[in-house]
Amino acid sequence: MNDQNLKSYRLRRHPREEGPSPLSSKQEIIEKLDTGNTGTTATVTSKVKIGKQRWKIMKDTLTVGTWNVQTLWTGKGEISGGDFIWSGEDITHSRGVGMLLFARVKHIPIGYNPISSRVITARFHTTPFKLTVIHEYALTSASSADEIEIFYDSIEHALTQTPKKDIVIVTGDWNAKVGSDNTNWELVMCKCRYGNRNERGDRLLEFATLHNLNICNTRFQQKANRKWTWASPDGVHKSMIDLVLIQRRWKSSATNCRTFQSADISSDHSLVLCNIKLRLRR
Repeated sequence: MNDQNLKSYRLRRHPREEGPSPLSSKQEIIEKLDTGNTGTTATVTSKVKIGKQRWKIMKDTLTVGTWNVQTLWTGKGEISGGDFIWSGEDITHSRGVGMLLFARVKHIPIGYNPISSRVITARFHTTPFKLTVIHEYALTSASSADEIEIFYDSIEHALTQTPKKDIVIVTGDWNAKVGSDNTNWELVMCKCRYGNRNERGDRLLEFATLHNLNICNTRFQQKANRKWTWASPDGVHKSMIDLVLIQRRWKSSATNCRTFQSADISSDHSLVLCNIKLRLRR
């Protein structure tokens, strides 16, 4: 990993480095979300409508989410005002990760690091400790074992660069199915599982165990259509592969995690949101 990948930026403190010209403000938020991580908080109890469903946001709650959608921008950077930060390929419109920051959140980042087209990190002022969010886009099962290990090495490197006292959340499209059986994996995944495990799921569970992470998607009793995050074009095959992971010592801070099938922007993946009990600091 070269020195450039270790560089951290403060929001709105460095020039943009992007491919196409910025889109209109509405298009920016909707279309440049590539496996986009979204965060927001509410000062009062409220309900946010997503399609035909509602998502309850409590006081002092940070909502973190992940959604795999089409990528439109290249390079790395941020849009004016700091609403969105991203890290993509230099030339091609493939892969890419980003974080969409809602109004209450975009004012409290400490900085962010666009590591690669598959990994981006951001750090935030929160109470009782600072928060680091690592957002990733994993390789598919068609990739070789060596390529998968290089990908996990990049996330592990990001974790080693994170201050020890920080609360750590890792989100994204893992392209891994952890399945329904949590035997011997009780510390990593809870009782509310979905589907069958594959080889990539075993690798993710090993990674989560090594770094003391818990899969929030498996913690809460939900209907089946609030668990699966990806569906095949014919709708026959469904998997839970877009996941939110949090350090085990903070897993009780997660108060809900579910999928929203009614949120639709022409993606075969569904929006996943997770409420984390944290207080933001300016």
